[in-house]
Amino acid sequence: MPLFDYRCADCHGVNTVLVYSWSETTSPGCENCGSTSLTRLFSRFAVRKSWGESLNWVPSGETLKDVDEDSPASLDRFMGRVKKEMGGQVTPDFESMRRELSPDS
Repeated sequence: MPLFDYRCADCHGVNTVLVYSWSETTSPGCENCGSTSLTRLFSRFAVRKSWGESLNWVPSGETLKDVDEDSPASLDRFMGRVKKEMGGQVTPDFESMRRELSPDS
């Protein structure tokens, strides 16, 4: 479902409207002043990697060069980078291993 941005000709506010269907023709009203004099804007968009695409990321030797395998803090930082690269989606086991590395545990 797409989101469209509109600028109000009367109050110059920008409104974002969720459209439930590509074929639906909408005549949204301004959320600020209620006017129907809206002009559709070109919107920015973002593409987020899916979980499957994240799995294609494999740490290289270059990525591992600053990891000290004898330092729990270093391993924890590396695991944080892996988690970030995977879009924050990790298993409970992954989080459990990170907690074991933490000096607070």
